Amino acid sequence: MGTNFGIIGCGMIANFHAEAIKRIRGAKITACYDTFPAGADRYAEAQGCTAYHKLEDMLADDNVDAVCICTPSGSHMDPAVAAANAGKHVVVEKPLEITLKRCDNIINACKKNKVKLCTI
Repeated sequence: MGTNFGIIGCGMIANFHAEAIKRIRGAKITACYDTFPAGADRYAEAQGCTAYHKLEDMLADDNVDAVCICTPSGSHMDPAVAAANAGKHVVVEKPLEITLKRCDNIINACKKNKVKLCTI
């Protein structure tokens, strides 16, 4: 059994996450979301996954076990907390967030929902 990843934020850094995920035995990208629907569509075509145009729809997908937050720095908290609240494990591109309070909000949401959190 592997891990199915969703990508949130389909810009340049998301491609590095895709390459890393491809190297993990049993892991694959099954979904992606971007605030720019065309960006999600392009990424989905390149990665062979499902594009979502609403974050809540991707997070409701039972085929997504974990998400990579690849949004710009300073915009990690909202999607990370939403993912944790949806029961998804959370991988956040560095930095975790830009203030201690925002970091604590992510950490607390992951603890509350008993999901793993890491920054990469």
